[in-house]
Amino acid sequence: MTKRQQIRQHRAISSLILVVIGLWCLFPLVWIAVTSIKPLGTEYRIPVEYWPQNPTLENYRTVLGERFTIQRSIFNSLVVSTGSVVGTLLLATLSAYAIARMRFRFRFQTLYMMQIAGMIPPIVVIAPTFVLMRSLGLLRTYWAMILPNTVYALPLSSFLIASYFANVPFELEDAAKIDGAGTMTTIFRVILPVAAPGIFSAGVLAFLGSWGEFMLANTVSIGSAAVETVPVAVLSLSRAFDLQWAWVAAGTMVSIVPIIVAVLLLQRFVVTGLSAGGLK
Repeated sequence: MTKRQQIRQHRAISSLILVVIGLWCLFPLVWIAVTSIKPLGTEYRIPVEYWPQNPTLENYRTVLGERFTIQRSIFNSLVVSTGSVVGTLLLATLSAYAIARMRFRFRFQTLYMMQIAGMIPPIVVIAPTFVLMRSLGLLRTYWAMILPNTVYALPLSSFLIASYFANVPFELEDAAKIDGAGTMTTIFRVILPVAAPGIFSAGVLAFLGSWGEFMLANTVSIGSAAVETVPVAVLSLSRAFDLQWAWVAAGTMVSIVPIIVAVLLLQRFVVTGLSAGGLK
C-alpha cells in the first residue's frame, strides 16, 4: 500500500468515526424534534412512529400559550447565564493575569489546584451550597444561581484566559507602565484586547454551562416559577401535565433554540479561542 493510499484510508476511517459520533450525539435531539411535531398521544404508539403521519405545530402553540411559562423561564435563564458570564470573566481575568503575568511562589500550583477543584462534580457541593444560600437569604433568587455558577466556571475560564495572557509580550505591558498606566488600566486597555479570543471563548463556555445547569437551579429555586430556569421548567412541565411528552419535547426545542443559534453563529470564534494560545 502506497503512502497516498494510507493517507486516504486514514481519512476515510477518521471521517467514518466522526460520522458515527455525530449521529450518536445528534440522535436524541432529532428524536425530541420529531416528537415535538407528533399529534398529542401518538408519541405512545406501538410500534413506534419514527416520523408522524400527520405532523403538527399544535404542541408549540400550546407550549407558547398562556398555560405554560416557558418564555419566562427562558428570560430567567438569560438573566442567570448573563450574570454568571459577567462575574466569571471579571474574576477569571484578574486571576489569570496574576497567574500568567506576575511572578510569585506557587503560581502554577495555584492554577493546577483550581483545575482540580473544577473537576469536583457539582452534585457533591449541592448540599453545602444550599445551606450557604439559605443562610445568606438568597433562596428563590437569581443570585442563588449566579454566584455558584460563577464559581463553577472559574477554573476552566481562568485557564483559557491565562493561556492567552502568557503569550502577550511583556514589552506591551512595560510600555503602558512607562506611559503612566496603572495595573488595572494595563489589564483592561492593553492586555484584554490582545487576549479577546480566549476571553470570548471562556464567556461562551460559561454561558452554555450556566444555561444547561439543572441540579443547583432545581435545588435553590424550591419550586418558585418566578426564578425557574429552562431545565427546571421542562421538568415542571412534565410533572404538571401528566408526562405529555409531545408538549415536553416542544418546550425543550423552544428552550434550546437560542443555544443552537448561538453555537452556529459563534462556533468559529470558540474554536479559534480554544485552539490558540498555550500556557508558558
